[in-house]
Amino acid sequence: MPGITRLKYGGPLGPSYGPALRMGRFHHNSGLANSCQHLYGKGHQSIPEASPQHSFRCQRARTPSGSSGPPHLTHHAAGSGGGGGNTVTVTNPGSQTGTVGTTASLQIKASDSTSGQTLTYSASGLPAGLSISSSTGLISGTPTTAGSSSVTVTATDTTGASGSASFTWTISSSTGTGCTAQQLLGNPGFESGSISPWTSTSGVLTNTSSGEPAQAGSWLAWLDGYGAAHTDTVAQQVTIPATCKNAIFSYWAEVNSTVTSTTKQAQNKLVLEVLNSSGTVVQTVPVATAANNGTSYVEYSTNLASYIGQTITLKFIGTEVSGGNTSFLEDSNALNVS
Repeated sequence: MPGITRLKYGGPLGPSYGPALRMGRFHHNSGLANSCQHLYGKGHQSIPEASPQHSFRCQRARTPSGSSGPPHLTHHAAGSGGGGGNTVTVTNPGSQTGTVGTTASLQIKASDSTSGQTLTYSASGLPAGLSISSSTGLISGTPTTAGSSSVTVTATDTTGASGSASFTWTISSSTGTGCTAQQLLGNPGFESGSISPWTSTSGVLTNTSSGEPAQAGSWLAWLDGYGAAHTDTVAQQVTIPATCKNAIFSYWAEVNSTVTSTTKQAQNKLVLEVLNSSGTVVQTVPVATAANNGTSYVEYSTNLASYIGQTITLKFIGTEVSGGNTSFLEDSNALNVS
């Protein structure tokens, strides 16, 4: 290994060795065996140490007068590479704030105790919509969800040494007037005569000619009503713009049931599930049971403001158990945002 390495010397010394800490230089080309002789003269031998790397102990062959044992110095080579001992420092950017729908950008800065090292960046806990560049450390994106996040950023060099910094990033709801008022669902009352863009189990889409009433128009979703254990579903995926401040889902349902047992009335039920973009159920809303048997539609509503800026799926699930007949009629849906 060519070149000169700075050495730190320290260890218990006999009276003829002077201060307990000295600084010096040792040329690699001189070889480990000659280094102690260069530093202290003839009669000193170099004994390699297991750790840290490039460290050795200088020991005299005989004990100087007045010392209690073999005096020695331990020498630690600094700046010699090898991956051990590097220090990576990440500058803490402090608490951050942002707004849903407004582009965010934050440059993470880090340094390495050894020059020439390439740093790789990573982050955990970033607000939804933000990501970090592994090569530059730039965090960027557009926040989609309001809330407070505990973020940790880490920089790692090529030796595996790393450093981290943690901070809080708070995202507030849009401060504007909101998005353009609109209804987001496609074919909300099934009046196209086709189920699309909804998806459903077989036989759910029906016309009033079947003898079942619609809340409005001529088409509706008819879940269950088989007089046996059965489950029907009808669902639609929708994206709520990040600039919106309000999102209300309204829908109408009618229950027709012959079930009288209190226990079975509760088991015959219609629920609304909200699923995230990964298909995970994030909210379940009980809508009605067989106990809500009636002859007219009832309007229901669910606040979906917490999903602003996200793609979600609205899914109705009708569950019928054996022993009686229960139908759930669903119609006239609307997801109004503003």
